[in-house]
Amino acid sequence: MPLTWDEVKVGAETGRVDLLVTDAMIEEYLEAMELDLRWFAAPSPPYAARIAPPDMVPKLSMNALFQEFLHREIGPNIRAKQAFSFYAPIPVGTRVHAVGRLVEKYERRGRRFVTFEALFTDDSGKKLVLDRRTQLVLGQDFNIEKK
Repeated sequence: MPLTWDEVKVGAETGRVDLLVTDAMIEEYLEAMELDLRWFAAPSPPYAARIAPPDMVPKLSMNALFQEFLHREIGPNIRAKQAFSFYAPIPVGTRVHAVGRLVEKYERRGRRFVTFEALFTDDSGKKLVLDRRTQLVLGQDFNIEKK
């Protein structure tokens, strides 16, 4: 059963992901996105390993980190905005970890919004990508009636 607006807690963990970046993962992603970018096809200096497209890991992780929580705990929603901060390339063979968190909830112009973040790191804790996204909540309990 979805939460009420008052039950939605800033700081709540929304999901976790641990994945190993592979050549097959990159191939599948490039094909699905219909990208023919040769700089993701093979290793190129200064990197000894093939590098994943910058937005691949966050896109492949969004269901586990955010969407499952949204659908289970909050209900219907639509993305209002999103931003990535890229800190380092992600080579094949990197094990990536992230924890999703609800970092903000607010009301604006009769609508309610929730914002999530996930910081992706490697096994050493090195920052790779920050994914920050805000969702407009569409469920009846979450819209503010104007009278």
